[in-house]
Amino acid sequence: MSDWIRRNDMRKSLSILAILALAGAFGQATAQQSRTIEVNGVMLHYVDQGEGKPVVFVPAAIVDHRVWEPYREAIAREHRFIAYTQRYFGTDPWPDDGDHYSVETHAADLAAFIRALDAGPVYLVTWSYSGIVASVMVLEHPDLVSGMMHYEPTLMSVIADLPEGQTALQQWDQRTAHAFETLQAGDAAQAAKLFIEAVFERPPGGFEQEPEYMRTIWMDNARTLSLAAPPPPSVTCDDLKAVTQPTLILKGEHTGFLWPVIANTMAQCQPQAEVRVIPSVNHGGPVHAVEAFTAAILDFLASH
Repeated sequence: MSDWIRRNDMRKSLSILAILALAGAFGQATAQQSRTIEVNGVMLHYVDQGEGKPVVFVPAAIVDHRVWEPYREAIAREHRFIAYTQRYFGTDPWPDDGDHYSVETHAADLAAFIRALDAGPVYLVTWSYSGIVASVMVLEHPDLVSGMMHYEPTLMSVIADLPEGQTALQQWDQRTAHAFETLQAGDAAQAAKLFIEAVFERPPGGFEQEPEYMRTIWMDNARTLSLAAPPPPSVTCDDLKAVTQPTLILKGEHTGFLWPVIANTMAQCQPQAEVRVIPSVNHGGPVHAVEAFTAAILDFLASH
């Protein structure tokens, strides 16, 4: 195990906090501290705790701000922890029929959210889908961002023209085909289960082995799969060369497809970016390796 993980393993209370959160204590804490703010004509839920460097946690697909609750206490002890729910996610009624569901909308909302909180420039923590949201936002509003920490960002356009990228994208299509076929048949809940099994590289029925709090969040957000989104903006390697903010790109040791190719390519495109590996996990690292991911975040913040 690398030194940067060993150093942060000394934060002994982190294990206790993570266990409590994963056991379900996070639900009550989030409900008590959740706030709302108007952003681009819609109300977004968020949690804001602590002082110091502002760190905005941007949720992945099929989740909301509750997914970051296991990180709140450890981050807020030293920094300002901010986690929010993107438009159309969460359990509130939709503001429309999904007419504005897109990466561009979520990127614009993220910029407006940071400005509404008067929090910028901030550090961003992303996972999967939110990696492209943050990348689009930072290219348009670099003044709002001090640095970024991505866990396996889903930035498919950056590998689309590479031979290894095309292979990875074919694997993506094959692995997720069943989920999207189920979605087309009208069963969003089952499609969400199959999607999680695909991207977490779980066997059939593996969804039921995931933590209960995550199964609840995924089911609460399964309806977002039914929203038709336009293709995301094409972020290229040349675009990423313009990103000057310090960037940490994390990938799981056991992730078997797509995301390692994206992570390595992004790091080649961004001279200031660093790639690190979270041991013993795959794309589900933020759920299954809370301690290691938290340690990586705190280490990055301490070094910048």
